[in-house]
Amino acid sequence: MTDRPRPARRRRTPPPPPRGKREQPASRRGDRRLAQLAVSAVLLLAVVVVKITAPSAMDRYRDRLLNLMAGQTDFRAAFSAVGRAVSGQGAVGKALNDAYTAVFGPQDTGGTVPQDAADPAAYTAENTPGDVCLTQQVLGFAYANPLTGPVTDRFGYRQDPNGGGQQFHYGLDIAADEGAVITAFAAGTVTAVGDSAELGNYVTVQHPGGFVTLYAHCSRINASSGQQVRPGDPIAEVGHTGNATGPHLHFELMKDGVYVNPIYYYAAP
Repeated sequence: MTDRPRPARRRRTPPPPPRGKREQPASRRGDRRLAQLAVSAVLLLAVVVVKITAPSAMDRYRDRLLNLMAGQTDFRAAFSAVGRAVSGQGAVGKALNDAYTAVFGPQDTGGTVPQDAADPAAYTAENTPGDVCLTQQVLGFAYANPLTGPVTDRFGYRQDPNGGGQQFHYGLDIAADEGAVITAFAAGTVTAVGDSAELGNYVTVQHPGGFVTLYAHCSRINASSGQQVRPGDPIAEVGHTGNATGPHLHFELMKDGVYVNPIYYYAAP
């Protein structure tokens, strides 16, 4: 296994996200969610009507609707998810779950990490690393869980389990038994296979649109650099190599070098 040094990541150790700033009356939060749902529902209904009555015009209207929603990533994600459902590009149940997540936020994954660790409202420009994006992005391709299991650590600030104090966690940790199969998140090309003191055995995959996924702490890598993969193809096995306290998958998602929260695209068991 070739050791390919990974670009150094600057660790951030600012004060905890200010909890006081994220508190707001429950009624205001509920009103905002209802407003998001109403606008999303109208736009998504328009998409379905266009799809049924004028399939050839779908792409043109999709672009216009995306422009209307340019200021609200949640709306764009909901549109994308339901668009996959009506176009047959993904399972209807999974697509509708994506739409639910885009409007209401990620569902509880059963992990023990506080919800505010992944909540964009808990962060400000001052305490968010510059290489992090907290809003949901439209992927534009089919994807699947790389591994299904309980989420033991989320994306965001946390107390380093190895005693390093408060640091930003750039991925999602999914627990599983040693040797459990890890599969490709989406279609793409394997770009790196290596090992490091921090990540242990890892593999990265390049996907369309500038997206890259990383799978770390593996006991074994079953893919090779340059290999073409599809969603669900086996690429590695769960382990606890590198700086890990137990067997799990550390999963990262990046868009043009910026880290994105993987929880938006993870279907909890």
